[in-house]
Formats: sequence, structure tokens, C-alpha cells
Amino acid sequence: MSRMTYTSFAVALALGACGDEEAGQSASDSASVTAASGLTTLSTSAGTSTGAGTTEGGSGGSESGASDSDSTGEVPSVKWDLGEPMGWDFPPDDDGPPIPTTCVEAEAGKSTVGCLFFAVDMDAHDSVENQQYAVAVANVQLDATATVTIERKQGGVWGVVGGPQQIAALDLFTFNLPPNSTDDSAVREGGAYRVSSDVPVVAYQFNPVDGSTSYLSDASMLYPVPALDTINDVVGWTSMQDNTNTFQHGYATIVATADGTQVTVTPGPATAAGNGVPMGQPGVPFQVALNEGDVLSVAVQSLATSMTGTKVVSNDGHPVAVFSGQECALIPASTCCCDHLEEQIAGLRQWGQNFVASRMPVRNEGSPETSLWQIYASEDGTQITINADPGVTGIDNPNLMLNKGQMVELYVGGPLSEPGDFEVIASKPIGVFNYMTGSENMPAPYSQTGDPAMVQLSPIEQYLPRYVVLVPGTWVNDVAVITRAVGATVTIDDVPVNDAAFNPVANSGYEVARVPIPDGVHVLDGGEDPFGVVIVGYDSWDSYAYLGGTGTGTINPNPPG
Repeated sequence: MSRMTYTSFAVALALGACGDEEAGQSASDSASVTAASGLTTLSTSAGTSTGAGTTEGGSGGSESGASDSDSTGEVPSVKWDLGEPMGWDFPPDDDGPPIPTTCVEAEAGKSTVGCLFFAVDMDAHDSVENQQYAVAVANVQLDATATVTIERKQGGVWGVVGGPQQIAALDLFTFNLPPNSTDDSAVREGGAYRVSSDVPVVAYQFNPVDGSTSYLSDASMLYPVPALDTINDVVGWTSMQDNTNTFQHGYATIVATADGTQVTVTPGPATAAGNGVPMGQPGVPFQVALNEGDVLSVAVQSLATSMTGTKVVSNDGHPVAVFSGQECALIPASTCCCDHLEEQIAGLRQWGQNFVASRMPVRNEGSPETSLWQIYASEDGTQITINADPGVTGIDNPNLMLNKGQMVELYVGGPLSEPGDFEVIASKPIGVFNYMTGSENMPAPYSQTGDPAMVQLSPIEQYLPRYVVLVPGTWVNDVAVITRAVGATVTIDDVPVNDAAFNPVANSGYEVARVPIPDGVHVLDGGEDPFGVVIVGYDSWDSYAYLGGTGTGTINPNPPG
């Protein structure tokens, strides 16, 4: 569990990335607004706020594909999403339950439970490119066994690389898969993995999967194909150099889920050319043709730019999976240490207007570090109101107006009693993203304190009443970030979370708890009350974060294309 000995290169990478700046120092001394290619970013102080499983068969098994990876030993389990049908009122013409029990019901696409997913080995720092990539699948059914198969397309033909594997009810299995990443800008035929099940399940990817031997990990919840969209916006972190002066690209990865997919990419920044990919200019669309399982990766061309503001549109009836990635990110810039970022982004039709920004776990209770937030507007004339308690720092302007493709960045913190949670209300659909910052964005010592990780938050409109999560076995610290309505009851494995653990968020009517959670599979239940959950883990210079699950109902039916 990250009680490990690093190679000299690993130590140099982790520690040398710090540059000459002091730990916790702000990336900028004052707020600034910049606008380029339709992207506006407001940056505020990034400083430190001061204030008083296993993966063997059965319960968390694993299977190795035909891999040329040299990973050995136990591989961690993963976290998991939703259970039996409960709650959620969708429009009467919106058929199907939000938590399906059959693949026919899953076609309605109301949650992250489904029968067909596409996973992708995301581009990471070259030093860990071939470490063990894995997909973990959890069976959220109460009384049905799932049979899961993972395939990869080579030479235009799909072949099995994992399974068929039977997974018992409320159990999971971790599939170790061969390396299959796409560097920078390129088209890769068969660059994705196809994950299929005969009953609805949930799936996550870990890159790499073993937190005990990696210092550059992240993870992502996977959206099932019926929940994917043809209209997507990309939000990501800024590209930069690591301590060895190597360009660490930000990029977007796009996966086709059907033959005959035509993808139109309108870049936010200038983007690099590559195999099958033209050089992109801000605001100038280009098209790429893909078939099922093919991958299009589009990377930034220059340092200090990000893929934020890039639009990805596909032809009708051909939804795509869109991931935001960063090979190795320093957050704040020049603050040790860099870490891999990846997140599958929800399609625009699932974006909402009401959020509780429940921050990443506090890693230094004596002097809570800030957490980075990005709030991104999908439409012109978006009015945003931020409500926070008086002790919360880093929100200089609680009333914002953003246009399409513009984004505000906030480093928010506060004392331990109010460490930086807040409410966000928008007049039009927005995306809200949270990042764990680098380990040296806090006072020494830095051991076991994690590095950057990324997660897109679910809007309140997409909260669900029940989640089944699996906490991986190879990170030292694992935390469930739970957001509930004030006075509601949330249980973990039938044990109520102590009310004293929750802290109200301004006058939002919601409250947040950050609860340490042991390794293994857990059921989080809110009864009739929908709530939100994010699972976060961290240890020595490494971390991961992802949603425990989310609704995927169409709550933004007419996004701009």
C-alpha cells in the first residue's frame, strides 16, 4: 500500500517537479482573467489556507488478458456504483427505470448502470505508460449473476482479451488488460476495449491499477453506451513541463461506439497534428471518420494551453465516449508533484444547473490546503451564483457571467470547520470539476498526502438514492465524499453515517461528510433521498478520484451543437 521504495528516477520525478517555488505558494499573486479561443479563465490564490480488496476471484477477483505488462502480485479492486430501482421522477415520456435490472431497461440510459461500455488506456507519463491498466466491473444486481466479456479489435476483428467471467450479485471482478494507449494526437484503429455484460453492471478504469507501486495514477467511472451523447464539451487542465523539462500534454480522447461515426472537433486551443489528425486551429472545425472501437486522440500544440472549450460532435445515432486527460499535471502550476489525470466527461444533455461543490478530502487538518475548482459554461449568458459560508476562502466574486466555452478557476479553502464546500446555481447548464492539488500545496511533511486527481461532479438533478462502491486495496487513504439533503439518512453497509460528520453548506439545504472507508465493496443507501458520492484515494505522491455513480437522465435536451 504505497509503503514502497521508488527508483531514483521516480524520486526525481516526484520531488524534482517542485521547481524552485515554496510548497503551497500561489501560482499567481492576484486574480486574473484571460481570454483566448473562446476560453476565459479566472484564477485566484492557490495558497494554503490556515485555520484552527483483493483482486482474486470472488469478492474482487482479477483476470489478466494477453498482456505484455510485467505487473505481478495482487491487483487492487475498484469502486462501485448503484443498486436496485428506487426514486427519481423523470418525464412521463422518458421510459425505463434509472437503475435497470435488464439490458432492455438499460437501453433507456438513466444511470451509469448498463450492459455495454467502452474503456480506453489513456496516455500517461512515459515512465508509466506500460504499467498495468485495468477495468473493474461490479455486478449491482441483487440476485442475478453477470457474465462479462472484454474485447479488443485488431485487424478489424474483435477478439476476447478478458473473460467471459461470471460475477456474483453485489460482487466485482478486475480485468488486467494489455497496454493499448494512444500518444498525443493520433487515430488508433481498435484503440478501445469493449466491455459487455448480460445483465446491467457498472464499470471503472484504473490507469495504472496498483496504487502501491505507482506514483502517477488516476481512475474514471465509465458511462454505458446508452448514456453517451453526440454533443460534448471538453474541460481539462493546462499543459506544462515536468521536472525533466518534458512536455506533458493535455488532450481529449474520443471513442466511437458504432461503425460509420463522423466526429467533428472544434478545438478550443491550437491542437497538434498526428497520424490521421490534422493540425487544429482555435474555433475551426475538422472531421475524422471512425468505426466502432476506434480512438481519436487530440492533444494541445503548445505549453500553457488546455483542451478546455473544445467541442466534440458526432453524427446522429453515433454517440461517442469523450475523456479529458493530462499526461502529468502540476496543480497549482510548478507545485510538486505531478500526477496523471483522466476523466470521462458526461454528455451535454446530462449537464445540470444546481451543484453542491463538495471538495476533495482535507489532507492536512492543522492547515487545510486549497482545492481547485473549474466551473465551465456551455451556453452564452450563463449567470452563476456561488453561496458559501463566511469562513470559506478563495471566492472573490460570488456572482459571475460566463459565455459559451468560458471557465472560472477557483482555489477554495478555509479552516477545518469550513474547509471549502459551496453551492453553485446557474441559469443554464454548466460543468463543475474538482481537483486534488499537489502534495506540496500544504505544509511539510508531504508523505502519504497524494497528488493531483480529477473528477466531474454530478448535478443535484442527477443524484441517486443508492450506490454500490468498491474501494481499491492498494491506496493507503480512501474517503467517501457524501453530499445529502440536511436531515436525510445515509447508510454505509446498513450503518448510518454519523450526523456529526456532516457540515451544512451555506443555506443550500445540503450538507457534506468526508468519511474514511475501508477497502472492499460497500453499499451506500439514502432510502428515498437521492444523494451524491465521490470516492477518493491517496498515498505517497499518488491519488485517484471518481464518481460513485450518477443519474444520466436527459435534463438538458437542447444543448448548442
